[in-house]
Order: sequence, then structure tokens, then C-alpha cells
Amino acid sequence: MIRWFTSFIPRLGANWLTLLGSVVTTVSAVCMAALLALLVVTEQADVYKAALMLLVFPMLFVGGLVLIAVGFVWQRIRVRRGAGSVPDVLGQALAAAFREPVIRRQAIFVGAATVVNVVIVLLTGAAAVSYMDTPEFCGTLCHSVMQPEYDTYRESPHSRVKCVTCHIGPGASFAVKSKLDGLRQVWGVATGDFRRPIPSPVEELRPARDTCEQCHWPSKFHGNRVAFRVHYGDDAANTPSVSTLLLKVGGRDATTGDFHGIHWHVDTDTEIRYEPLDARREKIGLVQVYRKGELKAEYKPANAAAAPGPMRSMDCIDCHNRPTHIYDATPAWAVDRAFNSGTLDPAVPFLHEVAVKALKEAAAGNVDRDGVEGWLKERMAALYAELHPAETPPADALDKAAAGVAPLYLRNVYPHMSLTFGTHFNHLGHQGEDKDRRGCFRCHDDEHATADGRKISQDCELCHGLINWGEDPSAVPDPLKSLMPTAGKQ
Repeated sequence: MIRWFTSFIPRLGANWLTLLGSVVTTVSAVCMAALLALLVVTEQADVYKAALMLLVFPMLFVGGLVLIAVGFVWQRIRVRRGAGSVPDVLGQALAAAFREPVIRRQAIFVGAATVVNVVIVLLTGAAAVSYMDTPEFCGTLCHSVMQPEYDTYRESPHSRVKCVTCHIGPGASFAVKSKLDGLRQVWGVATGDFRRPIPSPVEELRPARDTCEQCHWPSKFHGNRVAFRVHYGDDAANTPSVSTLLLKVGGRDATTGDFHGIHWHVDTDTEIRYEPLDARREKIGLVQVYRKGELKAEYKPANAAAAPGPMRSMDCIDCHNRPTHIYDATPAWAVDRAFNSGTLDPAVPFLHEVAVKALKEAAAGNVDRDGVEGWLKERMAALYAELHPAETPPADALDKAAAGVAPLYLRNVYPHMSLTFGTHFNHLGHQGEDKDRRGCFRCHDDEHATADGRKISQDCELCHGLINWGEDPSAVPDPLKSLMPTAGKQ
């Protein structure tokens, strides 16, 4: 063992490859140890320090070992060809030195330290895999690219669910595939070769039954749910109007085992396949319905101008296409939401009209995000002076209103990623202003029909009952008023 060790040491300097590998490996190990100590004593973890320790330096460490191995092979080839050899003078000297007890103890210490280093690297590798599964890694390492997705993720209903739970799901094969694809994405970010905004829907996403349905059990969807749609007018009182819906959530009937209502689509014995006519799946061609593997019906659209893409099996994501990264379709929807949550005060005259106009102008002009609140304050004051000079609110009320409108811009508009209101549309429903963004009506349009004339119906009562539509809040039945958004009751 001693003879092997003493003959091994000088070989590390046999050529520039082994020498470079030795330097890279040693420096990487020292840096990993230093960063680990820094992260331990730091109160809050730094994503970039963690990335260096868990990703970059371990890769350099392994790369250095590979260089050493390649250098050994190269040197062996050179020796065989008579092109050079490593003098054994140092080896002979080390062999003599190892006969001394002190030297032997030092060698044992170095060997033990090497074992410890190997263990540290293995643990660091495991920590690196775990770290790459955190939302912080997904959302902040490439901050400029992922900022919109990370911001909306943190405010979403799934903010306590890891990104990888939905985007990768369980299983080693998908994990490996995602990491390999991540290398391509890292290269794209480094070179600036990435799409703005990030395209939606995400291609090659796993079927929802492998991800969504691990928590949302289809057979347990059931019953009805009351939903309110509260909108506000552009008059001085910001008059609210309320539509009350009884959503037929449906699901599996406990007595018959049949699926019904909106979630009839997730019947475990039923598969719905369709042809998307565009990359965003907003235009639908042929629709096929299979029951226990047997084709039961084919619905073809009356006019399909675009070339169809490959058939896709319908799942949760085709309707719930924005379950986490949720944006407002229009400035008006954003302002309505702020009124409903109490962020904006309906008592401020004409605030709905002025706020919507200011947001539209800010989005069209790609106003800088860092200075948008000051810009909105000035522009809203100018709009009041232009449209309603007698109703201009006091300076403090206008400041508060601008402070409430600014987050609506920051939530939806990211000029550096070419993302604005309506860029990513929510198909859950059918309230879009754009005729090509119709949500449920992509298929339920009374135009998709079978050869014998059966149609995918557009009947409203299939999915919900209308309790009242676009009326004063007083029209809502008394038992339901307590469920309304607070601002809508005023």
C-alpha cells in the first residue's frame, strides 16, 4: 500500500492534464468546505451561494477527477511509446520516508481525510438533488426569466406545493428527463436564447392523473357550489353588479357510480381525445369520446381552417390551465378583483374607470415596474383632471388608490418578458373578451357535431344554474348574501 501510494503521488504532476485536474479538485473541495461553513453561520440561505456549493463546485470537483484519470491514461500511452516517463526519484524518497513511524501516521491521517472528503462529496451531491427540487431553485436562480412565474406561484392556491410535484411528478425517468432538459434551459438563459414570454401550455407535461390527481381525487368531486361574479361600473358610485351561479361541480355519484356535472369529463371509464388547431389549444378540431376503450362518438367542427395537431387526451389542465400561475385577463378584471378584496375603495368616485384606463395605458407603454406607482399616481391625477375635475379625490386618497392599483400592474405586466394582461388566458369558464378565447366554448359551441347531427351542446344549464345575472347585490337571495365578496355587498 505504501509503495503504491508513494508511486502515485508524483504521477499527479506527470503532465498538464493531471496537474490541472489536481488543482481543480483541490480548489473545489476547499471552496465547498468554505461555502458550507458560510451557509451554516448565515441566518438566511442565499440561493446563489447554495447553487455554487451544491451544483457548480461538485461538478468542478468531479471534472478534476476526470482530468486526472484522462491524464493518467495519456501518460501511460506516452510511456509505452517511449515519449516520456515519470522519474521514480520522488517515489523512492517517499518509500524511504514511510519507514518512519511519524510519516506512516501522517499517511494514515491523509487517507482518513480522503475518505471524509469522499463522504462530503456524496452528501453534497444528495443535497444538490434535493436543492434542485425546491421552488427557490426553480424561481430565483434564473430570476429575470422565471420572475413572473415565481411571483404568481407564491400568491397561488398551490404556493405550498413544490414546482416539481406538478412539473415532474413521481418517478426516476421523468426526473432524469427534466434535469437533462434543464441543461438546455440553462444554456438558453446563459445565451439569451429563450422565448418571451414563456410559452403556454407547457409541452411534454405529464398527464394530470400522474400529478394533479395525486391530491385531487376525481371520484370525490361532488355536489354543487355557489359562485359570485361581481363587476363594477364606470359611474361615480362604482356601482357593483352581481351574477350568482350554482356550479354543477358534479363528479362520481355515490349511489350509482356514474359521473355527472362538470367533472363528467374525468370519468375513470371515459377518455376524451381532441385535435388542437393551434399551439395554445384555443381552437379545437375533431373531438372523440371513448367509453371503456371503445369509440362512442366523433364530433367534427363545422369549419376547421387550421391544420390539426396530434390528438391529445383531455385532462385537468385543459380546463384548469392556470392552476398556479394566474394572471388577470384584462385590467377591468384586475380592478374588479381589487374592489372585491377591499384593496381598492369603491367610495372613491369614478375609481373603476380611472384605474382601468391608467392600467391600460401603463401596460401599453411598458412602464418600468420599479417606478409604476409614481407613474400611476401622476396619470390618475391627470385622468381625473381631464374626465371628472369636480370629482378628483384628495391627495391622500389618490395616493392610497395608486398604491392599490400598482400591485395589479406588478402582478400582470413584465415588460422584459413581453408579458401583459391576457397573455396567459384562463380557460376555466368562458368570460373572455376575445372571440377566440372562449374557454368551455372551445368545444361546447353547438358547431362540433357527429355525422348523425348530435352536437356538443352550448346549453348553460349543463354546467351551472343562473340564480341572478348582472343585477344589484340586493337581488341576491338573503341566505347567500353572507357568502358574497365584502365589497360587493356595499
